[in-house]
Formats: sequence, structure tokens, C-alpha cells
Amino acid sequence: MYNLDEETISAATAIEQWAFFFLRADRYEAARLRELLRGADYHRAIAVVETIASKTEDRRMYDQREKAQRDHQWALDSAREEGREQGLELGAHVGKIQLLQQLLGETPLSTASLLERSTDQLSKLLGDLQQRLWSRENG
Repeated sequence: MYNLDEETISAATAIEQWAFFFLRADRYEAARLRELLRGADYHRAIAVVETIASKTEDRRMYDQREKAQRDHQWALDSAREEGREQGLELGAHVGKIQLLQQLLGETPLSTASLLERSTDQLSKLLGDLQQRLWSRENG
């Protein structure tokens, strides 16, 4: 869809006009929409939107649905961020383990094999390797 606006909407295809209606109708008063989107189908759709907006209960339900969608999106975004942070922490653990294994003269475990372990297992292995290196340097 190219840049549809008030000047170009009348020349747009029916699909583009419906897309304009669904994407931008909330920015216009009903009377202005009727001027921009001529045709019985659009006028019926505008009337339906007006009816919904005028009914308090319907409006409340609409607002609750919008809020639920925003809350769901927020939860998804938060989960993604948490996953990224956990991935970074996991990557840091794996890198430290492999470095300590090299410093101790061992063959480092593969990244894939380390990623199969739980965070607790990785933390324990990291602690064990740190202790061994410390003991070797101070013993």
C-alpha cells in the first residue's frame, strides 16, 4: 500500500480503502470518514463502529480487550528481554568454563555439550574450576 492520505484515498483500490479504514479510522470523525470513503459498505462499517463506540458496555469490553492485548505484548517483550539476559549470562558461564579448562591444561568441553547442562550445573562446574585454579596457584 502506497502512502494513502485524504487526497489519494478516493483513487485507491477497494482493498487499499479498507486497509485505510482499518488502520486509520480511529484518527477521523465519522462524518469525515464518510466523505473520504464513499460507498454503502464503508458507511455501514462506520455506523457499526459508531454504535460500538456509543455503547458503554461494548466500549468497556473493547477497552479491556485492548488492555489485554497490550499486557500480552508487554509480557512477550519482557520474556524476550529476560531470555536475552539469561542467554548472555549462560554464554558468559560457558566462556569462563572453557577458559578455565584451557588454563588448567584440559581440553575445553564443547559449547554444545555445556549448553545441554542446567544453569546450576554450569555454576557448580565454574566454581569447581575456579577453586582448582586457585588451589594450583596457591598450593
